[in-house]
Amino acid sequence: MKKPFNKSIDYYILPNKIFCSIAGMWPIDEKSSIFSKIFAYVRLIFGLIIVNSFFIPQIIIIVMNWKNIKIIAGIGCVLTTITQVLFKMIYLIARREKTYSLYYKIRNLWNSSNDSKERPYEEFAYWARIFSIIFYSSCMCNVFTFSIAAAIDYFKFEYNANNTENNRHLPFIVWYGTDISASPSFEIVFFYQIISSSICASVISGLDTSLMTIILHVSGQFKLINIWINNIGIEINCNPNYMRKLKVDLIKCIRHHQQLIHVVNNVNNLFTPIIFIQLLTSGIEICLSGYAVLDNNSANADLLKFISYFISMGIQLLLWCWPGEILIQESQEIGHVIYLNIPWYNLPPIYQKYLYFMIVRSQQYCRITALTFQTLSICTLSNVFNTSVSYFTLLRQMQQ
Repeated sequence: MKKPFNKSIDYYILPNKIFCSIAGMWPIDEKSSIFSKIFAYVRLIFGLIIVNSFFIPQIIIIVMNWKNIKIIAGIGCVLTTITQVLFKMIYLIARREKTYSLYYKIRNLWNSSNDSKERPYEEFAYWARIFSIIFYSSCMCNVFTFSIAAAIDYFKFEYNANNTENNRHLPFIVWYGTDISASPSFEIVFFYQIISSSICASVISGLDTSLMTIILHVSGQFKLINIWINNIGIEINCNPNYMRKLKVDLIKCIRHHQQLIHVVNNVNNLFTPIIFIQLLTSGIEICLSGYAVLDNNSANADLLKFISYFISMGIQLLLWCWPGEILIQESQEIGHVIYLNIPWYNLPPIYQKYLYFMIVRSQQYCRITALTFQTLSICTLSNVFNTSVSYFTLLRQMQQ
């Protein structure tokens, strides 16, 4: 693989590409060889099989233990996450052409400015890269803690001669339709779950951080327009001959603004169902993981894995809501910058009209929505946590 040079878009999206490519979910380059395309489709099929190897057995075990709230909480939080990623994979495969189109539009926006001082979107891309790695690390931490908790119980049983009860269990409790508690079947399935859960963690982090990266890249483009507008104001005040070039620069800002609005509409059109499912189920997984934390004895190794899982789900929800808040702020800021930084009152009427339309349009700020009734923002983050608390209270009352 060719190493991307610094400050290219390939450098910043490299973590997303690696995580998604493990399961064949990254857009295939049109110039790729036939072998590369076939290999990508093989990885995609393999990824779907891996995810279903958790989804179906966990569905069965929940049905078999429907009245046991402790089992439902422990398995249900993981099953909710697996359901989310399975839906995302199937949905994006079904809308593959629109996904590819949006991907290439984001790449084209990267070259909006050739001036190194006018590339604020690189900072947004940098933070997208950092948080992609952080979220992937938190997902892999879950794999580690679930495996360690199961390994502790395994070695307690194997090396304690006075222990007559087999308390060993797999990292993720599932039902395979046959008894796998005997060796070597148990050890084989144990290591299979570690490998397959690592692949699932990569897919989960890859898909979620890719959407976060898209939103932050678009937010950086709005920041670029603010810089252009600010430069226009400086030129008007300092350069008497600038009026000849004013129209060209204003039209450039307007066209770029229209292009970004179109891109945001495409993001909403493509990702709205995914965002809806994510927000709808995030409260459930946070509730169940929180319940699993409080329901476990502090001396139990399972406590650590559910604390890790709870933190990871909080980070996941933050990755969805935080970029949406930045997008709202940056798109609204355009109107403020025009009004405060450009002496519009001294300009000819035609230019005042251009600026007026941009101010009016910026008041209808760009946002990412879930089926048009919920906007991704910090308020959404607090609403989901409030919902999870309500679910948790209901679950405690059911237990009592």
